[in-house]
Amino acid sequence: MRSVVLLPILLVLTLLTAAAPAGSISGEEGPEEDGVIYTEPQDIGRPNRIAVIDVTGWGIIKIELYENMTPLTTKNFIDLASVGFYDGINFHRCIDDFVAQTGDPNTKNNNPYDDGSGGSGKTIPLEICRNASHIDGAVGMARATDPATAESQFYICDGPQHGLDDWVRMDSSGSHGYAVFGVVIEGLDVAKAIAACETYPSYRPLLDDHPVDDITMKKVWIEDGVWNNLTEDENGTGKDKRASKLPWPGTASIICFITIFAILVLRRKGR
Repeated sequence: MRSVVLLPILLVLTLLTAAAPAGSISGEEGPEEDGVIYTEPQDIGRPNRIAVIDVTGWGIIKIELYENMTPLTTKNFIDLASVGFYDGINFHRCIDDFVAQTGDPNTKNNNPYDDGSGGSGKTIPLEICRNASHIDGAVGMARATDPATAESQFYICDGPQHGLDDWVRMDSSGSHGYAVFGVVIEGLDVAKAIAACETYPSYRPLLDDHPVDDITMKKVWIEDGVWNNLTEDENGTGKDKRASKLPWPGTASIICFITIFAILVLRRKGR
């Protein structure tokens, strides 16, 4: 009789075991060496947050921040944006088919000759996740030669720039690449237009690639993200696809259940 009572319990446990995700991805950081941290993607239990950039006279750029892949770098950006650090800062380096770069508070002082040399005053390590690559619209951290010198300056890729990826550079020259911490999900046309803006000519080398006119981030703020895998039910309301899937045992779980069931039956017959 006890075996019969235990059977439903064993079935429930088997189903729950089967419902756990197979091959879960670790969120642990790798070793830090010379100011470099290698990370793996992780499940943070919520969507990545979104950075919204209102560029005066140009439009809105929305960036998905890779909190699930580069948590330290995205936290640095979110902390700065949350206190208004980026508000009023100009783009200071624009190269068509390459990048549009901003984030330097020196651009507020009306002296273009020191643009590109400033930051927040707080450096972070170079945080590399191989899943975060320099695709078209990727957002990365600018830095000096030392890997651990990124502060507040960042760039938006105009077209794929895989030559900036850490593993590509390490293979080709032994030097580190750059940390990608997000990607443009709306307003990529705005970012590309900024990258292609008019800049000072080469006969003014100290202002090479510097926009002739101010291109200002009027305001930068952070919004909560939303799952992008929503489907519509018959009533037209959004429903998370993950929530609609009922747990169902895989092959290994079915074999396990059958084995347990057979053992219980044989034990009962042997009494």
